[in-house]
Amino acid sequence: MATNPPPTPGPTLSCEQCGYVNEPERVYCHNCGAKLDRSLLPKAAEKTQEHPEKARKRISKMTNPKSGAVGREIKAFFKVVFFSALLAAVVLFCWGPEDFPQLKKSEEMRLVSSDMMEVIGSPTPKPVSFSDNDINQYLNKSVKTQETMVPGVQLVHAFVATDPGILHIFSELSAFGLPLYSRIDYKLEVKSGKFTPTIVGGAFGRLSIDPQLMQYCDYAFGTLFTSLDREHKQMDKMQSIVVREGRIDLVSKGSTAPR
Repeated sequence: MATNPPPTPGPTLSCEQCGYVNEPERVYCHNCGAKLDRSLLPKAAEKTQEHPEKARKRISKMTNPKSGAVGREIKAFFKVVFFSALLAAVVLFCWGPEDFPQLKKSEEMRLVSSDMMEVIGSPTPKPVSFSDNDINQYLNKSVKTQETMVPGVQLVHAFVATDPGILHIFSELSAFGLPLYSRIDYKLEVKSGKFTPTIVGGAFGRLSIDPQLMQYCDYAFGTLFTSLDREHKQMDKMQSIVVREGRIDLVSKGSTAPR
């Protein structure tokens, strides 16, 4: 016959058959196997009893602490990767681009819009060409600091840079005094007699944006595009647009050409 263990603090259950003192979580006597009368257990103690399944898991962790170590290490690893990537994205977003165009001083500034209007008014197709610096000087004068659709954010400057077939449009914003930079890349074409810009890329700061995603981010340039609405309409009246490195070549349709 089993002997009673040393007395333990807290409630216990005594067997009515053999008098053996059992632990409060037992249902049958550890000594004789008789069913214990749990109604003898104080109510407060019964309420504090741990659920058997919860107790099993707790004991399993205590007896085999390495069983969940791999899972915890994997979760910790992915948390570190996620927050590291998030921090890197924020830093790149706020970091000014290395290739942000610089305005070169020139004695003569071309009135881009007026020059385009002149060739558009020609009765026959007429070519006109603008260098990056021609356009940037014009933008520096025509695009003024103004509020955007986002409170506290202002459009400060706009610049362009050209590569073969691609026009890069840069904007400098001020968000509560903090400079932010963005870029949108267009492939410029005339299709079926209509000026057709196609988004092929972009970036916020030094964080490159996929062209498909950039389709939904062009609202960031809404204020700039509104400022250049007249020039956009003039581009619609060109029969050809060729973007080269450092310049854009245009040919008007001619005022007598069928519309």
